[in-house]
Amino acid sequence: MAYQLVTGDLPLELEGDFRPWAIAVGHSQVLLRGFLGGDDGENPRVFDVLFQDVSRISLADRYSGLVISGAGPEALRSEERRVGGQWLEAKLFRISAQHPEDYVIAGYVFWAEVFISAVEPSPLMQESPNLEEIKDGIVFRARWDR
Repeated sequence: MAYQLVTGDLPLELEGDFRPWAIAVGHSQVLLRGFLGGDDGENPRVFDVLFQDVSRISLADRYSGLVISGAGPEALRSEERRVGGQWLEAKLFRISAQHPEDYVIAGYVFWAEVFISAVEPSPLMQESPNLEEIKDGIVFRARWDR
């Protein structure tokens, strides 16, 4: 049984301490992992945000919360001119309202709360994820063309 893929809305605001966590070259993926809570000795809640079909990244090593938004076509074209790139089927996803220079250029962004420990690989990066590791079996997605 597969997880349920739901179209999500941007901007996406997530609380927690987020860091770049993993890169996979096969599907050009970049994973940001966030932790919320856990200060009282309990396990923190874990949120994974996966960008797929990634063309370029500009990220800091840590974020206190995320606000992911689509920057619009003019911002993408401006960055193409600045770096000499061309991304036809991609969107410039801004990562943080406090740091507008931080972004991921990608085709998709997926996110879900996951029931795993910090050291385990993300179920969002697996071909056949364990549904028990994804809250309610639901993964949200936003595409480059929406």
